[in-house]
Amino acid sequence: MVGIVWRAARPVGAYQRVLWWAGTLMIASGVVHGVIALIDGGSWWGPVSWRKPTLFGISFGLMAWSIVWLLRRVPQRWWTRGPAGMVVASSTVELTLITMQRWRGTASHFNQATNFDAGVWSALGTMIIFLTLGIALLLIGPAVRFHGSPAARIAALAGLVGVLVAGYVGKDMAAIGEAAVDATGHVPHDVMFGAAGSAKLAHAVGLHSIQVLAVLAILLESGRLAARTAAAAMAVGSAGFGAVFAAVLATAYAGRAPYYPTVPMALLLVGGVVALGAVAAIALANLPRPAPEGAIVKQAELAGRGVR
Repeated sequence: MVGIVWRAARPVGAYQRVLWWAGTLMIASGVVHGVIALIDGGSWWGPVSWRKPTLFGISFGLMAWSIVWLLRRVPQRWWTRGPAGMVVASSTVELTLITMQRWRGTASHFNQATNFDAGVWSALGTMIIFLTLGIALLLIGPAVRFHGSPAARIAALAGLVGVLVAGYVGKDMAAIGEAAVDATGHVPHDVMFGAAGSAKLAHAVGLHSIQVLAVLAILLESGRLAARTAAAAMAVGSAGFGAVFAAVLATAYAGRAPYYPTVPMALLLVGGVVALGAVAAIALANLPRPAPEGAIVKQAELAGRGVR
């Protein structure tokens, strides 16, 4: 399965390779800082922790890889390459600033203790604006002209919309954090919606929607399903993921803990998981099965004898 995903998402051309390597380096940075977190043994949570360079590195790296997958399926024009570069460049700068602040032993977000820290926080906000704008502009490609399968087009559109919604959640998180700093003079230990709403979970689910749906589309289009059937399955899978995201989002904004949703949101969550899981099972069941080793050897022998 890994080989199938790689063949569908590997970079083609110099520009895509640059973006792919940028994503690879960000993921490597995240993994390295995850190892440092294990060795250091400090708290995983809080405004100053190794969690931030770890999770931001992996998340931004996966985003860059997803954009390479998208670029392979849209026209290679300035209006697709430009926004793609904008997203990867802004996320690279943001990750660099977050990592620098952790190595300095200070908070990266909401930190206005010194002029330098305030400048870093302002720069992070600017980078998020550029990143969000880039994602919004990337929607033009799959909406106007798409060279991939119908299933991939659905995944691209739904996934990018999910990332934009995650950006809206991030904006609300920033507003709550800044209000906390204004009220207390200190960087908040965590940002919550209401009493117990998990802002981080809602933000993360939306941010990774493009990766989840892209992998699902790759598996569907690589199997034995007809293109129309694969597209229909992808639509169901996207709706399932959307239901999960909506339930997590509504629960968070209601100020409720993720494990304590309302009954309607719990039903929506379960329904979304079932729909997404069913489509994933269909995709995996219809992947081409590798030929038995004996058959491969026999085919090679026949080919060597000139038998077709």
